[in-house]
Amino acid sequence: MKRLFVQPLLKGAMVILPLMVTVWILWTIFLWFNSLGTSALTAMNLNSLIFPGSGLIIMLLLLLIVGLLFQFSIISWFYQRMENALMRFPFVKTLYGAVKDLANMFDNSQHKSQQVALVDMSDKGLGLAVGIITTDSIPAVIKEIYKNSDDLVTVYLPMSYMVGGYTVFLPKSKVTPLDWTFEKAMRFALTAGVSQDKEPLDPPLE
Repeated sequence: MKRLFVQPLLKGAMVILPLMVTVWILWTIFLWFNSLGTSALTAMNLNSLIFPGSGLIIMLLLLLIVGLLFQFSIISWFYQRMENALMRFPFVKTLYGAVKDLANMFDNSQHKSQQVALVDMSDKGLGLAVGIITTDSIPAVIKEIYKNSDDLVTVYLPMSYMVGGYTVFLPKSKVTPLDWTFEKAMRFALTAGVSQDKEPLDPPLE
């Protein structure tokens, strides 16, 4: 009974569930963008331009225009000044900073400067861990209390099956850079090694 019904049922769920969740997330984002664009057209009394999907088209065009504008240094300079002004408010600084950091996770250009590394934590009884070297610049407050701060690097240790992790300062001797992309390393770490690229199998001999 188990082999006839339970195992095929679980196998079907493993195949369908990721697909359904992915489609649901994409559809939710589509509806949200479309709603924002439609609301903008309604606010400007352009109801005649509203048709199914018009809101999404408006939002995509807006994002394209913003991206093109930021290629001009004067726009980037003005935005930076406005951002610095917003950062003076404590609540806005916390909220805006968190949202901006989340958005930067999807920016591949940000990941190029983040080196994946293997962290030696065997002296703590934890073996080896996958980490991300975020920067080799140590905050001044750490330098004041740690004499050998020039030998430290900042490493982010992601936690499996959780949105979070630990940021630690480690000696360079404990960190070994790896030739591993940010996306593959994060996928491996967040899924506890369950999700990883499979090595291609040799074709069978004829």
